[in-house]
Amino acid sequence: MSPLPLFSRPKPDPWPRDRAIRFVTSFNDVFYAASGRRCVETLRAHNPAYEVWTYIEAAEHDVLLAIEQELAGMGATVVRLSELPLLPEFLEVARDVIPRQFGGDAPPAMFPGEGSLTGDVWFRKNMYRWFRKIVALDHNSAAFAEVLFWIDCDCYSKAPLPLSVIEQAFRGTGVVHMRANRKHTETGLVGYDLAEPGVHELISAMKTHYMSRDFERYPRWDDCITLDLCLMLPGAPSSRDIARRSVGHSDVLPTTIFAPYLEHDKGLHNRKLGLVR
Repeated sequence: MSPLPLFSRPKPDPWPRDRAIRFVTSFNDVFYAASGRRCVETLRAHNPAYEVWTYIEAAEHDVLLAIEQELAGMGATVVRLSELPLLPEFLEVARDVIPRQFGGDAPPAMFPGEGSLTGDVWFRKNMYRWFRKIVALDHNSAAFAEVLFWIDCDCYSKAPLPLSVIEQAFRGTGVVHMRANRKHTETGLVGYDLAEPGVHELISAMKTHYMSRDFERYPRWDDCITLDLCLMLPGAPSSRDIARRSVGHSDVLPTTIFAPYLEHDKGLHNRKLGLVR
């Protein structure tokens, strides 16, 4: 009997050298001062050919205007979260499980304790804060069909990130993420090739996970478990885990192909500065 032929994934077509790369992040005025300014400044300084989109909010209008002007001066595109209807729509959908400190009706007793040491309670308590990622991805991907990276604002650029490295990370897949031996993906940096089948639908599925209140079926309500769950749905796009292992405080970016170019100041907002309780 003749041996069965060996099949391998066809090599993807090379990317055009002018392929659009877009980094998307979000912050309010407090997080902008803590890390957002550094995130945008370094991305623009090292990678001027790549777009940077910022989704911002601030308690005071004058402060918002000042941040907008500064970001525009760096060459970033600015979107006010207050002008996007998805955020208030979700507040009405899930008001009863969103803490009062974020505008909801949920009493403090629903989320006992403070800080990340409370485990799943912390991931439920801060869900509406992290839902801004979904709002930004939903808005930004609507009329875009190239490569989009979500990047947390506590990340920053250390050196120019070559297009060839990004292409190598994707290897023809629709999504690159970092999980390794973590329980769930680290979503501080996630790449979406919106030209690949199923990627737009994946982002839509993540939005539906929240708007349908399906998130309540799980112990965690954050975007990390949401991405993992949606990547397991029928028809989900191909994806690639680019992390090899987790290191200090479950950080995984240092073990990826992006380590020489990007840094995640993981724990800055909660453990170091106490901004997320």
